Amino acid sequence: LIYSGYSCAQGWFITPCSSEPSLRGLKNILRMHVKKVNCSEWEQIPVPASVRAIVALNLHSYGSGRNPWGNLKPNYLEKRGFVEAHADDGLLEIFGLKQGWHASFVMVELISAKHIAQAAAIRLEIRGGEWKDAYMQMDGEPWKQPLSKDYSTFVEIKRVPFQSAMICGE
Repeated sequence: LIYSGYSCAQGWFITPCSSEPSLRGLKNILRMHVKKVNCSEWEQIPVPASVRAIVALNLHSYGSGRNPWGNLKPNYLEKRGFVEAHADDGLLEIFGLKQGWHASFVMVELISAKHIAQAAAIRLEIRGGEWKDAYMQMDGEPWKQPLSKDYSTFVEIKRVPFQSAMICGE
């Protein structure tokens, strides 16, 4: 029920039909930065215009063992600077979903997700503006992240030597 409510509230299945371009995709409200392995600098990664959801995994499967980007060929991995995903490699697999129907087809493994990056850490900067909430999920539990109209909200995911916790940094 919660998933259905959130997907309807954010227009996950309906917005692509909307004539308002600012309602499509994440590129209007999200800046994504990643830290590569053994690098201390954040690198901005462009969010593809068609992507409406970002997923960051610390293992090679998603949603009950699905492989969201399919079977990647070695020449594709080499060309993009990726390595084959493993649960213990210390990397986050970052991919995008274009809309609800795309996510559905990815989950039944008919098509693949948009492979965006591999990194040791990811930082998302969400600029609220007219948006009041960002719909997020961690370990299968959805929540609404309140957004400020005037200030960016930052979500940082990185490997730490202790259990992770969500905090409100005021």
